[in-house]
Amino acid sequence: MPQHIYNIFNYWKQINETSSNLQAQIPQMVHFIKRILIDEYQSFYIIDALNKKFVYVHENALFLCGLTSRAFMNMGYDFYTQYVHPEDIPILLEVNKIGLSGYQKLSKEDQEKDIYISYDFRIKNGKIYLPIHHTLIPLVKNNKQQITLALCKVSLTDQKNSSLITARLENKTVLWNKEKEDWEEYFQIQLSNKDKEIICLSSQGYTEKELAHQLQLSESSIKKRKKILFQKLNVTNMSEAIVACCTRKLL
Repeated sequence: MPQHIYNIFNYWKQINETSSNLQAQIPQMVHFIKRILIDEYQSFYIIDALNKKFVYVHENALFLCGLTSRAFMNMGYDFYTQYVHPEDIPILLEVNKIGLSGYQKLSKEDQEKDIYISYDFRIKNGKIYLPIHHTLIPLVKNNKQQITLALCKVSLTDQKNSSLITARLENKTVLWNKEKEDWEEYFQIQLSNKDKEIICLSSQGYTEKELAHQLQLSESSIKKRKKILFQKLNVTNMSEAIVACCTRKLL
């Protein structure tokens, strides 16, 4: 998440649910967010977490499932029960639990940090279910550290394990342990400089022969490195590897 977005969010993070001026400031909040995200091919919307309703829904079709934004808003949280894969509903219930009490599990220091919660689930797209990556960014919390308003961003995902719920706190990532109902350190995949060079050059259309020449390695070495890289990312080809690295912010 770009730092300038957080700078704008910091203002609203100081507002609590009892602020009489909160509802009046929501249109201004939406205006700022639309200006920031307008050029990103991502769907986004704002939720009132405590009242379980949508405050704003962007027109991007990715998350609308064929609905208009107005119809989406009118459905409220019923949208999830009708369009999210039944097997993934427990993930959303767990995220809701985190929103109500999960912040209290963080240290006082971490509670003050910029944070966003990420998870994957499937939504109905015609006759199939489309896997998406969903990021929830708190805009306003009350004095109980419960999320009141949140920005939700939606993008396509390559992830095959949809049960993980992670939170990014500035320079570290933590994983939600459902059994313990607590956060624990999450170790992200680490790519070597050579891995990153192979990914970046491949995204520019370099062949294995051209990669070998550019990186001063043999073609057999390039093949071996790519095979190990695919295993590390749990993908089967370079196109999937490029998407995986972009989605997981590994480059």
